[in-house]
Amino acid sequence: MRIFYAFLIVMVSAILFMLPLTEAVYDYRTDLKTDTFTTTTAVGVTTGNATLGTDLYDCDMSSIDIDSDDSTDNPVPSSINCTNRFLDISGLTANTTRILSITYAYDALQGSTAINNLLDRVPWIWLLVIIAFAPAAIFAIFTGRT
Repeated sequence: MRIFYAFLIVMVSAILFMLPLTEAVYDYRTDLKTDTFTTTTAVGVTTGNATLGTDLYDCDMSSIDIDSDDSTDNPVPSSINCTNRFLDISGLTANTTRILSITYAYDALQGSTAINNLLDRVPWIWLLVIIAFAPAAIFAIFTGRT
């Protein structure tokens, strides 16, 4: 029976390890914002720019999604200056005026330093608890301290 309990504890630890805690912390810390801009490109120019209304979360360009009302556009963010929130966009059609909708993640917990510090450490604390849980439980089972 002790081997079954040990196996059960290892399985529970593995399941807990697979929980998407890091993504949950990210989702809790961020919200999505959409800014809309009218952008005109000149003849031979396929890039544009925009100034985001709020700071981009952790200056992470992977959270930026750009949609255009012009079906010939394929807008992608090419660079960002996080100090002044200036976003460069490439993949636009030349000599066209379009409306760009830029959706991006921003910090929903602005000004909450204590909560941000705790949330920075939650994934590491979770990992340490899971790693320590299995050996401690197996030790308790095999030494008869259950």
